[in-house]
Amino acid sequence: MAELDFLQRPIDISSDLRLYRRLAMLVISLSECCRGNTGSLRQLHFINSFYLDDKFQELYLTFREGYLPLKILSPSADPYLNRCINYALGAEIIEQKKIQNGYRLILTKKGEVFLENLKELELANDLFALSRTLGKLSDTDINKVVNIEG
Repeated sequence: MAELDFLQRPIDISSDLRLYRRLAMLVISLSECCRGNTGSLRQLHFINSFYLDDKFQELYLTFREGYLPLKILSPSADPYLNRCINYALGAEIIEQKKIQNGYRLILTKKGEVFLENLKELELANDLFALSRTLGKLSDTDINKVVNIEG
């Protein structure tokens, strides 16, 4: 009779699916791309799509320069971002602020320390570079892009 051994081998996970990387994306998004370290869920999903999707990034930058009359540029809603936000809320890296029409997410002091550590250790430099390319983004800016009729 033959004897079989089953070995489980580690599977590489994309860096974009690692919690630490996603927390870095979230903190950098709030700090560098949102005014007052405060952003809406819609802003964060838009910025997340910009970070993760090269095609979305290219289309948005082309549109922003005025070279592309888009009919629609829609960011994808990423369930993993929602999980990361929940984790960050639990770890007190961010907090919710109630506003008239819902809530906004705010970077806390703990989140600012996390951001400073990223800068000091020169981690996530690619995300900082992308955030500088994107610049500050308001809900109004996103509405202009997403709600275009052509």
